[in-house]
Amino acid sequence: MDFAKTISQFALNCGYDNCGIIAPEDLTDSIERLKERMEKVPESSGFYNGISANYSPVKERFPWAKSIIVLTFEHGKFRYPTEMRKRYAKAFFLSPEDNHTDGYDYIKFGNWLTAQGIRWHKGSVPLRYAAMKAGLGIIRKNNFFYTDNGSFVSLFAYITDCNARLMQNVSPRPCVDTCTLCQKACKSRALCAPYTMNPMKCISFWTTFGKGSVPPFLEEEMFEEWIIGCDNCQDACPHNRKHNWDEGDAFSGIEEIASKLEPEKLLEQTDDFLREQVITKTDHHLMAEDTDVLRINAHRALRNRQREQ
Repeated sequence: MDFAKTISQFALNCGYDNCGIIAPEDLTDSIERLKERMEKVPESSGFYNGISANYSPVKERFPWAKSIIVLTFEHGKFRYPTEMRKRYAKAFFLSPEDNHTDGYDYIKFGNWLTAQGIRWHKGSVPLRYAAMKAGLGIIRKNNFFYTDNGSFVSLFAYITDCNARLMQNVSPRPCVDTCTLCQKACKSRALCAPYTMNPMKCISFWTTFGKGSVPPFLEEEMFEEWIIGCDNCQDACPHNRKHNWDEGDAFSGIEEIASKLEPEKLLEQTDDFLREQVITKTDHHLMAEDTDVLRINAHRALRNRQREQ
């Protein structure tokens, strides 16, 4: 077995679901993709400039880099509480915390790489593009990365000095040219065209990094009952509909608190509960000091529910 397959097998042993290994040069044209995004939606330039460092040539930032290990972790193996759907983005709450018993062990994987004498750096590449280049899936019209099982998947990358390559061949059926379901499902019109989005109109941005604000170019009703994130464009996608969120394994720590996360119940919780039981599950989209952001979003969710009654 060559060493690339050894790396892949150990990644699977650590809880990841798939592994591809590409060359740094495979991401050379990703910066052009980023420029295209900014040209299509000029008002997004501020947002994309903030992440542009990840798109710059890997070899310029890490001269020792010889390969990039790309890993996937599927969320669809878990069930998701009914009370949290249409309120809490699934990818956030089904992303395992450090050494979570339900997920991947990135510390074990990193320690193993080090033990093999491999120099590595975690992250710092455009993950969706890297995963596509590694043959782990495709990017669809809603801009999310999809495996054969859909878009609810976490992506990880390790830049290494190991000279290894491993291409996968995960090739889901592409989007139908005439399909606009994800665009129609996007209440704020952040998805302004296929494979294009305006992150400054994304509900997920404003419920998290945007600190619960409703900017003047959006309307409160567009937020519906979303409290953290938004799954509308993914839930509307035909390539996600085959999944039944009532099935699968329980995800530790979620079902135990789900009833407390309904908007009216969330408002009754203490700051300690929000910090320790909710914010820690948002995949770093909220910080410990953001307890009031949750309350702002919960109040808005209740107002929007009242409007619908």
